[in-house]
Order: sequence, then C-alpha cells, then structure tokens
Amino acid sequence: MKPVHNAINTRRSMTQLKKSEGFDQTLVSSTIQDVLKNTPSAFNSQSSGALVIYGETHEAFWEEVRAGVLPLVSDEKAQVRTNNKINGFKAGDGTVIFLENQTINQSLRERFPLYASSVDLWADQGQGFVQYGVWLALHELGFGVSLQHYNPLIDDYIYDVLNIERHFKVVGQMPFGHINGKFANKAFVDVKQR
Repeated sequence: MKPVHNAINTRRSMTQLKKSEGFDQTLVSSTIQDVLKNTPSAFNSQSSGALVIYGETHEAFWEEVRAGVLPLVSDEKAQVRTNNKINGFKAGDGTVIFLENQTINQSLRERFPLYASSVDLWADQGQGFVQYGVWLALHELGFGVSLQHYNPLIDDYIYDVLNIERHFKVVGQMPFGHINGKFANKAFVDVKQR
C-alpha cells in the first residue's frame, strides 16, 4: 500500500496525548508549512493559514479553553469528561490553530462578483484540504491527532494573547502528540450506500 493510502486508512482521532521523546519542533513546523504551501485553493487564493504553538504557549492555550468551556458544561459527568479531554490535549506536544484570511476572501468577492456567493463555500473546502493534509502529515510523523472547534469561545485569546490579526477567522484547533492509549475501533457505513 502506498504511504498516503496507509495514512488515510490508519488515521484516527486521538484525544489522549502525551509528550513525544525526541520531538522535533522544526520538522513539525516545516511539514505544516509544506502542506499550507502545496494545498490547492480556489483561484489559488491561499487564504488558509495556521499558527503552531508549542510548550508553555500550548499548555496555556488549553487552560484558556478549559476556563471558557467548563462554565458552559452543567452536568458533573460531562465536566469530568471535558476535563479529561482537555487534559489529554494539553499533555501533547503542540496545537495547530487553523485560520482563514477574510481579507483575501473579501477581495475574491469583489474581483469575481459572479462567484461572490460561493467564496465562503470554497474557503471551507480549502480549509478542509489543509486540515486533512496537516492531519495526515502529522500522522505520518507518528503523532496522535484530533480536530477540535472551541471557537468562538477562545477567539479573543487567540487575537489578543497570541497576537493574531483579527482579519483572520479562527476555524479550528488540532492538538497533536504521542498517542497515550489505543485507537478505538471505528465503525464504517457500507461505502456502497454512500
């Protein structure tokens, strides 16, 4: 089986992470940059972006997520599950924060009025390409990965503390690290029905 097919077939969501031995931050950053650079986008707009955070910045980010989400979780069992999940993300090596450049997308609407109503759809598709590409690339590097969506709860923190300009829309968060546990079996719908 070719490597890309193997990555597609073996990738799973991993929420329980731990620090990796011999973690190469430079390799991870350059791999994510390669995915961003080489992923297709509508009109070659390249509107998808990413911020990769590590170490104390990564851990502080997940504490901010916890502070934002726990007050919204009323059930005690759900709070325990939420805390365990966030602890799993925080224990990892880093987080990719996916961003969408709204200035570029507004420019596309103005330059191509015939397609203005489709720009957001195409931006979402481009984000999907980038996110899946980063996920597969991190998986190939041996990391456990999942895709989370704690925005807009943490948007102001990303803008104000992590210094991201507000013309970037926060789209998702991808914690990654050494897998701390086993992959769960995945149920599949009969592909012929799809």
